[in-house]
Amino acid sequence: MDPDELKRAWQTQATPGSARVDAGLLREELRRRRRAFAASIFWRDVREVGVCLLLIPIWIYLGLSRSLHWTWYLMVPALLWIAAYLQADRKRPACPPPEPDEPLRRHVEASLEQVERQIRLLRAVFWWYISPIILAKSAFVGQEAWRGRAGGWWMLVAVSEVMALGIVVASFVYWLNHYAIRADLEPRRRELKAMLASLEDEKPGAGG
Repeated sequence: MDPDELKRAWQTQATPGSARVDAGLLREELRRRRRAFAASIFWRDVREVGVCLLLIPIWIYLGLSRSLHWTWYLMVPALLWIAAYLQADRKRPACPPPEPDEPLRRHVEASLEQVERQIRLLRAVFWWYISPIILAKSAFVGQEAWRGRAGGWWMLVAVSEVMALGIVVASFVYWLNHYAIRADLEPRRRELKAMLASLEDEKPGAGG
């Protein structure tokens, strides 16, 4: 069932003689969407955690091969924190998925919870993703600037360029995550909330 078919089924929900069939179609579509959404989130987390874990040995190798100062290695706990946070978020307790024959309201609530959970995660991206990387990088750049302070204005210009590049990248990551909220997650949430509002009078076990 494509989105247009879902909307048509929803609009005819109250049509006499068709409520049971349409409710079944809607439940099945909501289940399909939840599974597809969960799969996309799973693979996103796999990519993020995989990149973090892959970068750790590379980061350590670069630090050792170039005899860099200890602040270089602050990025390692930052990467570990990001990977651990995503894993902890996945393991955070959630409402159990509804059974196929449960009321339509329960399926809508489960889908809404799934979407709102991701909205909360992406809205906090600065605190659990961007800020640890910025702090680790700033500590290293700041120390290098102090050690090379004899370079005068040239060192200040170099440090400013590095920090400016970091701010641009961090701002893009922040914008990208909030764009995903506005373009994808919030429209999903509005649609599900509209469905839930129309089911306010549904009685459990009433066939919906």
